[in-house]
Amino acid sequence: MRPVFAGRKTQGNLEAHTNGLRFISTRGEIVDVMYTNVKHAIYQPCENEIMVLIHFHLKNPIMIGKKKHQDVQFFTEVVDASQAVDAGRRSMYDPDEMDDEQRERQLRKRLNEAFKEFCRKVESVTRKNGFSLEFDIPYRDLGFTGNPHKEMVAIQPTLNCLCNLTETPFFVVDLSNVDHVHFERVTFMSKAFDMVLINTDFTKQPWRVDMIPNEDKDSIQVSHYNARSPHQLLSPF
Repeated sequence: MRPVFAGRKTQGNLEAHTNGLRFISTRGEIVDVMYTNVKHAIYQPCENEIMVLIHFHLKNPIMIGKKKHQDVQFFTEVVDASQAVDAGRRSMYDPDEMDDEQRERQLRKRLNEAFKEFCRKVESVTRKNGFSLEFDIPYRDLGFTGNPHKEMVAIQPTLNCLCNLTETPFFVVDLSNVDHVHFERVTFMSKAFDMVLINTDFTKQPWRVDMIPNEDKDSIQVSHYNARSPHQLLSPF
């Protein structure tokens, strides 16, 4: 689970109940996520990442440890990110190397299916108990790179959100809360531009994504225009 209670990892089991999800860690810590408090549920299969995950963006923050959090994520790593690499070079025709790649592909497929099946079961449980919960999947083809916090990450849209769920801190923007979008520093000389998403509530700070490559500008405009109503266009200033 992320965020963690303590240490480097928080491991445990995630269970679907009649009114919510319960995560019980191996140390006995409990986190409850009520179905009514879930604003967006996202399932991200493992394709180019090192993990397969399900992510919940909540309407109201919940206490995890001693801090309030509005995003809770449950994931399984397909390959260890800190996996040691042998000092010696290995040939692409090395039988051991080929076996490792085959095992990794099979593990990715197996974990993706397991998480997908869990999502289907959760949706079925919520329907039977009178709740509504559907999982979104990010559109990789419409993704782009940018800097929403302090590092460059891959940002992908879903049906309702614009998000980066792989790196922390998480970046999740509800598109229904976006009034309009401004492009800044758009020139023919620069290699990158910035994007500012203005909140419908003008008392709140806008979201920023900096250092987006110029080649992504046209695809962002087209994808957002198709997703929004005609009167909410992007303003490339």
